[in-house]
Amino acid sequence: VPHLGGRAYFADECTAGVYDNKQYAALNLLGKTLRYTTDMSGSGCGCNAAFYLVSMQQNEKPSTCNDYYCDANSVCGVACAEIDIQEANQHAWHSTLHSADDHSGVGVGYGGGDGWNGPRD
Repeated sequence: VPHLGGRAYFADECTAGVYDNKQYAALNLLGKTLRYTTDMSGSGCGCNAAFYLVSMQQNEKPSTCNDYYCDANSVCGVACAEIDIQEANQHAWHSTLHSADDHSGVGVGYGGGDGWNGPRD
């Protein structure tokens, strides 16, 4: 998908040239800690450096992106629950929880500029 060129997925295994929903990693984070480091120095205004979790392994529909991608906004035609851990740049940070049919979600964050009026833009 040309407009989504910056995506990467975690998988338990990989078959070259083939997308199989059962190969995607399904993280069990209940009672655990997820820790990561990110360098935001190159992410200025208008950039959204995003890190989020969706249930691609449980999605049995190939989607219009042909890779079983799903999210709360049905970007590739399939809706699923989504946890936006990070939607950020140097000036703003937001985290949002979405159910499969809740496009706006419930979120909190910092920044967004003058006139910003909600957890998401």
